Amino acid sequence: MSNSSYKEKKYRKSIQWVMTLFLPVVIIGGYFYPAIGFTIVGMIVFFMTLASKRGRLYCGWLCPMGSFHERFLSKISRHNVVPSFFRSTYFRVFVFAAMMGFMTYRLSLALGDAQAIGGVFRMMWIVSIALAIGMGLYYKARTWCVICPMGSLQGAMSLNTFRLHVSDECVGCRTCQRLCPISTYPGNFHDAVSAKVPSIDCLRCYNCVENCPKGALDFR
Repeated sequence: MSNSSYKEKKYRKSIQWVMTLFLPVVIIGGYFYPAIGFTIVGMIVFFMTLASKRGRLYCGWLCPMGSFHERFLSKISRHNVVPSFFRSTYFRVFVFAAMMGFMTYRLSLALGDAQAIGGVFRMMWIVSIALAIGMGLYYKARTWCVICPMGSLQGAMSLNTFRLHVSDECVGCRTCQRLCPISTYPGNFHDAVSAKVPSIDCLRCYNCVENCPKGALDFR
């Protein structure tokens, strides 16, 4: 099965194409109207609410950045394996603390000015996109999603919510790992007590569920 022929959950591709439109709206439109940056705050509130019910579903279906990487950047990415240390808790916490610390510093300089605050949120998105493109060109297109601070936050908020379950039907073919946008291998958790993939390592994109030749994966 080639990556160009895999099945996707109905409507996911269309939704992602639409979501990519938010990138030029915020980045270009925000240059002229910095208050547009508050759109990002609205997205944060929405995904924090959604995470309590469906984990990182926002990442897998609705994130404008993730949609751009998956639909555009993947066409020119070298698709190298994501470094294993990117998945370590320590590295994820470091990235989260660094990004939040930098944002807090910039917000302190805004002195309460709404336009300046909106500009800070826009700038943080630009920084994230730049880092994501750099990583995605060499590694898998959505490598940034492995360490994204907002993705990590969603994972932490949904430790036992709507997680991917691996049944005894799993034969270790690794089709799931190849089609996972962030190269997670559910088979690694087959022998775990819960037989469920950690929330932070699953975007709930359904690629693995739709394409598992044994039907060994499902969400519970």
